[in-house]
Amino acid sequence: MDRILQYLRFRTKGSPIIPSPEKTLLPKLSAEEQGDLAYHPRSLPGGRWLSTPTGRIRVYEFGPEDGKRVLFIHGISTPSIVARDILTSLANKGCRVLTFDLPGRGYSECCRVTPQDMRLYSALILMVTTSSSVPGGFFPFNILGYSLGGGITVSFASQFPHLISSVAVVSSSGLLPYAFAPLGMKCSLLPWIPVWLADRLLTTKLKGEEEAPLEMTEATDTVAIKRVMGSEPLDIFSVIRWQNRHQQGFMSGYVSSMRNAPIFDRVGEWREIGKLLRERRFVGRDVKRGGKMLVVYGEHDDITPPTLLDRIEECVGIEQLKTVIIPGGGHEIIVYQWDSVLKEIVEFWGL
Repeated sequence: MDRILQYLRFRTKGSPIIPSPEKTLLPKLSAEEQGDLAYHPRSLPGGRWLSTPTGRIRVYEFGPEDGKRVLFIHGISTPSIVARDILTSLANKGCRVLTFDLPGRGYSECCRVTPQDMRLYSALILMVTTSSSVPGGFFPFNILGYSLGGGITVSFASQFPHLISSVAVVSSSGLLPYAFAPLGMKCSLLPWIPVWLADRLLTTKLKGEEEAPLEMTEATDTVAIKRVMGSEPLDIFSVIRWQNRHQQGFMSGYVSSMRNAPIFDRVGEWREIGKLLRERRFVGRDVKRGGKMLVVYGEHDDITPPTLLDRIEECVGIEQLKTVIIPGGGHEIIVYQWDSVLKEIVEFWGL
């Protein structure tokens, strides 16, 4: 109900930009109170705000400036903190890590009139990466995507291969068969269904949330990274609860992503990735880094099931893939079995 009221409140206002907790929550809290939030602005080191035509975006960049460039894209309902342990570990291994909250998630604003499709996501990736101040720029970079972020990663890499060194995806969307989607989900994706009703159709019971959807200073030194790593284990359901209560653009962003983002049947883009990877292999590029992509799923993932590997192999080609199934893992392997996922990433990228 809170999300419905938030949506109706901003639907009737003149500005298409729905403010994030940066403006609606943080000014009411002391620095100490901000630090007690399940997701606070310094949850990752190197935080900054980036103004874009579709609203302000929360960006994090940390790790050695001369390190291997890594861009991480998170999923549909969890902001960038979802990969905290993996990202800070990569930074400690010498990578320069860059990530940001997608519109309507975490601390990023949401433009309710801009569809959350690859036109928006590609523009944001380009704006975020070009905003990096590292000497020589952030290009080319390795791209890592989780869940929805995996679908975004493949779609972006298929359009901008010259910017990408290598691709890795975890619990990736993109090739989910729309034909097998539940009826309620299909109804919610109809463009004439109001956002508030689509939100109700798309929600499901998750532990930690009664109705949760599926799924300042630029401190970049090692001390800041280790301080984050030494914090409490990530409680992702508390982060989801925090976001549902305080991120007023979440409903709009979530529904728009479900309707427009690369989630279902993006066969053409995955085939294009396979073609590009084959070309890299045949022209003598580094097969491990440039001519293959890493694909990781959890054994018991019921949102993006590992059976998708059959479809991925058909589109991309077995020779262009390194596939891993994490034993006992569900959809949230990036949180609960992050060390196993990290091991595969480190080996794949030769860190």
